[in-house]
Amino acid sequence: MRQKDKFLLLLALAGLPIGKTAAEESGSTVPVPVQQEIRQSSVRISGKVVDAQGEPVIGASVAETGTTNGVITDVDGNFILNVALGSRISVSYVGYESQEFAVGSKRTFNITLQEDTEILDEVVVVGYGSVRKSDLTGAVSSVDTDDLIRGGRTDAVGAMQGVLPGVQIQRANNKPGGEYNILIRGLNTISGSTAPLVVVDGVIGASLSNLNPDDIEKIDILKDASSTAIYGSRATNGVIMVTTKRGKAGKVQIDYSGYAGFRKYTHMPDMMSGDEYVQLAREAARAQNNNAYKDDSEIFTESELRAIEDGNYYDWVDAVSSPAFMTNHTISATGGSETATYALSAGYYYEDGMLNPQEYQRYNLRAVIDVKPNKYFNFGINMYGTHSVRDTGNSDLLQDAFRLRPTYHPTDLITGEEMWSYSNGQFNALTAQKNELNKTKKYNMLGNIYLAIMPVKGLTLKTTFSPNINIEEIGQYRGRYTKANKGTNDATSNYAKNSYVDWVWDNQITYNFQKNDHRLDVTGVFSMQQTQDELLRGIGNGLSYNSLWYNLAGGANSNSSTSGFTKTNLISYLARANYVWKDRYFVTASIRFDGSSKLADGNKWGAFSSAALAWRISGEDFLKDVKWLSNLKLRVSFGQTGNDNVSAYQTQGSISGAKYYTFGTSDLIGYVPNNLRNLDLGWERTTEWNIGLDFGFLNNRISGSIEYYNRLTDDLIMNKTVPVTTGYSSVKANVGSVRNTGFEAIINSENIRTSDFSWTTSLNFAYNKNKIVDLQYKEDLTSRGQSLAGMEGDFSNLWIIGQPVDMNYNIMTAGVWQLDEAEEAAKYGCRPGQYKPLDLNKDGVIDDKDRVIDGKRTPDWTGGMTNIFTYKEFDLSFQLSFQTGAKMRNQFYVSYALENNNQNFNNLRKDYWTPENPTNSSAQPSNMGTYRDYAGSWGNTKSAMSHTMFSSNFLKMSYISLGYTFKLELLRKINLSKLRVYCTVQNPFLWCADDVVDPEQLSTSINTSDVITRNVIFGLNLSF
Repeated sequence: MRQKDKFLLLLALAGLPIGKTAAEESGSTVPVPVQQEIRQSSVRISGKVVDAQGEPVIGASVAETGTTNGVITDVDGNFILNVALGSRISVSYVGYESQEFAVGSKRTFNITLQEDTEILDEVVVVGYGSVRKSDLTGAVSSVDTDDLIRGGRTDAVGAMQGVLPGVQIQRANNKPGGEYNILIRGLNTISGSTAPLVVVDGVIGASLSNLNPDDIEKIDILKDASSTAIYGSRATNGVIMVTTKRGKAGKVQIDYSGYAGFRKYTHMPDMMSGDEYVQLAREAARAQNNNAYKDDSEIFTESELRAIEDGNYYDWVDAVSSPAFMTNHTISATGGSETATYALSAGYYYEDGMLNPQEYQRYNLRAVIDVKPNKYFNFGINMYGTHSVRDTGNSDLLQDAFRLRPTYHPTDLITGEEMWSYSNGQFNALTAQKNELNKTKKYNMLGNIYLAIMPVKGLTLKTTFSPNINIEEIGQYRGRYTKANKGTNDATSNYAKNSYVDWVWDNQITYNFQKNDHRLDVTGVFSMQQTQDELLRGIGNGLSYNSLWYNLAGGANSNSSTSGFTKTNLISYLARANYVWKDRYFVTASIRFDGSSKLADGNKWGAFSSAALAWRISGEDFLKDVKWLSNLKLRVSFGQTGNDNVSAYQTQGSISGAKYYTFGTSDLIGYVPNNLRNLDLGWERTTEWNIGLDFGFLNNRISGSIEYYNRLTDDLIMNKTVPVTTGYSSVKANVGSVRNTGFEAIINSENIRTSDFSWTTSLNFAYNKNKIVDLQYKEDLTSRGQSLAGMEGDFSNLWIIGQPVDMNYNIMTAGVWQLDEAEEAAKYGCRPGQYKPLDLNKDGVIDDKDRVIDGKRTPDWTGGMTNIFTYKEFDLSFQLSFQTGAKMRNQFYVSYALENNNQNFNNLRKDYWTPENPTNSSAQPSNMGTYRDYAGSWGNTKSAMSHTMFSSNFLKMSYISLGYTFKLELLRKINLSKLRVYCTVQNPFLWCADDVVDPEQLSTSINTSDVITRNVIFGLNLSF
């Protein structure tokens, strides 16, 4: 079957009439209609539809006005239609102005469609509706499908990294299927979640990681409280609005996109070579022997001595890792008529891990149908299903591979026997790699069913039911020969199943009015939401054979099970009005009432309102003669959102675990309260001012926006310290406030535009300042140390008024104690070669009073830049992203340069102290002192030694992509409308501080984060 025949067959299967070529019917070159009734008193007309560049418009609708009689243009833009004498025909296509013609005596039509500038004005989804971008009054950033798929990212969140100002996106880990953390406009809370609300086609609470980027039409980020207030209690951390692709009337299109490639570790840490490690081990043993050298036979085994003699060192990281395969495929069909449209898609993504058996697979299925039988009624259904399987492999493997001595081998070099354990308590990573599985299966279904009635012009009544069903199965198996079981304990296994069902029922009324210079739309909604979570977990210990997690009862000892159930409800009433006068003056106002079952009686209901004004200055008469000014709009907004950031039943108290108590000769069951109830717990509230300026110059060849915001979160929900006489140390309460201020900017420019060459740039950057404003519980901190003199706060939690939520509080070091400082070092229990802490208050003791505020863990500045070049059919694009102004504890450095006994493990390559090398760079191996990694009572996330603190600044090239799009003239010969081939390199370059493996995961263990990979993929996009 020829390609054109396949195209026609697809249209026929869709129930859409289309002309077939006259060459197939009569040998001429003009198409004739198919499945079209030839009426009496009818005439046959024909023609061709092209765009402004003369290219054929495939799938344009040509219809007899006032009837259902019509066809769509074929792959050459041609059509044939039988119409009644004296009738009129209409020609339409999405994105173009519709045209209408009288048939009269004319039988052949050559039609050129012009772009509809009003339709092409970008539409922004703002919650319970959409507006033209030119009508926006709030702070909203958007990214469309081209930006989402350009870099070949595996999920939608990663595709947004570095693209949107004020939206900080960091990958949680680099393992296959690793998700991302999203932070919009800073930390709005001290101890609660900072994750934004995600809304996918109206489904609230969806997960972006489940979505295939190829299925997404656009993502809109609502950032200021004026924009987010419509979502009330769930919008404190911002709202991410996802719109997936839908069918379009008059067009049937089959699209395929796919790529395949490979992954390889990049930006690897600079570890010691075999010879360097041997010298390190000797120095470490020397330090433990009062700086007297030991014989190698006292340090190394016979097998190791043989390896050293032969220079036969083993690369454990190379042994357990290998380049990995990755591939992605999506096929979709969209089309329809004026009364019904549809979109179908299927996607598959596979990512192999660098460490077997790591892997990630995701399957996506999607179906959308929108039906509008007449102007009074429409309905539709959108179903999106995802199934993913993720195996993260052995949880200790990469850590062990980096730590294992290069002098160790999988087999003993003397006896030839396979090694399992080594003298320093380590184990053979190759054996352990095969004996542990950590697998997670996820099933997700997003649904959206709606019915809309338009009884009179401008009035719409709509009801929408949106279920979100998630089922997660987690299985873990650890065999005998794993680090956890040390080759002596039988296997352990556990299995957990969590089912999460969320549904939202929205009932909406909308009225649109337009007359002369006035435009008004009013929206009212009544909404109900319910979430239900069920958990079942089982543990099996002492398994004598590998049954994974499918025979937990087969364990010989300590088998147990747990289960849980939570259910919450939210009821909401909301109203919003948008008013526009003369397309120059804009007013938006909204109010929402939320009632949450999670809060205490008397405090369940909260009201959240917003208002915004905008003035398009460029529309005024006094600027009409300024030809270089395309757009200038000033926006001011104010709004309030809320947060019920507590777990279910927090205000009611809960109990746990049956405990057995003996009374006389009887054993009775009792229960232990988990938490102290707070019957006054209420809403956490965020109030925000936003000032924005939109601009465009030189016919919008340069355009962008600038935002300033001031956001205050009051009545923070967090743990409040209470007297221990209550039986508890803390209780959830409304106890403080946090402020975020900052500004954002984005600039888009069309730098060069010629017939053959173009260059466009998008640059964005954002600055945020965060601080704690007030706390209900606070003390004078002067006595806590001179660095806190005059400050107030909660010292036990290290919350300081006037300081960032995530500040660092560190003991400073000044290099290494030298030989001539031995007497001074002894005063602090130290000796030469050890790290030298600073006694800032000169009291002869190193303690918390010597700590100083040492920066914070979230960056001041974030941003990115995207450049796109085209030359004829070639396109080249690359993206940069950056962050600066933060520092945190470098967990990899702590684990691989500050070991307690360095001779046991391989280390980062460092210039370390010896009596003959009095450097201040790094302490003496195995003599680093008490203060090598002293974190204090707050743990490693808030306090550390200054030499463990590293800058998390980075500049990263996220991707480089080179593509070629075949000419349409060539494609028409094979009945394709688009064919592009490309090659993309992801993470080609990274610039950051030395000894930083991944600046985005600086404080995370290498087992959790893994190493960054450089991905090279080859792909194609085609349409027909």
